[in-house]
Amino acid sequence: MKRLTLSLLVLLTASAAFALDTTHRGNRVGILLTPARYEGADDRMSSAIRKYLRDELQKSGFDAFEAKATYDDLNRNMDSAADYYVEIAASDAAADSHGGVGVGAGAVAVDVSLVVAHVAAEIRLYDGRSLELVRRFELDHSKKGVAPTSIGIGVPGLLGWVSVPVMEIAQFKRAAHEVARDAASRIAEYKQAE
Repeated sequence: MKRLTLSLLVLLTASAAFALDTTHRGNRVGILLTPARYEGADDRMSSAIRKYLRDELQKSGFDAFEAKATYDDLNRNMDSAADYYVEIAASDAAADSHGGVGVGAGAVAVDVSLVVAHVAAEIRLYDGRSLELVRRFELDHSKKGVAPTSIGIGVPGLLGWVSVPVMEIAQFKRAAHEVARDAASRIAEYKQAE
């Protein structure tokens, strides 16, 4: 009886050991900080893309988090807390007004324009164990909208004009969200194909 119990225990332990799949990765994705060399508008755009990317990955079923480290920091410490890491290696944003109409009534005038915001980013996907680059995505999106872009107030002999960049900011956010949504979709496709 003791031998039978011991044999069953050995058999169950061996079965459990073989059931562990060490080649299959989980869904934990760390989103890396942008290197310090990108500052100003590019850093703000990368930050917006990071936030939207985390949200989109979470909607897709990933356990996504902000890693609070750059790729270089992670490479030096080699403490991996994720199955994959994503880096927004570079981003670029531009906005243009493609024509507009000025409308005035009395002492107030409003300029209504077609605003086009364009956001481009290079997204890099790294293996969480080896930190090797596994995929690179060049993504870009543009968003358009008609909105007031400036307001003028005048009296005879004096005119003041103030730019209103609210619409440009809104279009940038929409384009950055599209870039993040596209990146999350491509990461999910890569994970499924793996």
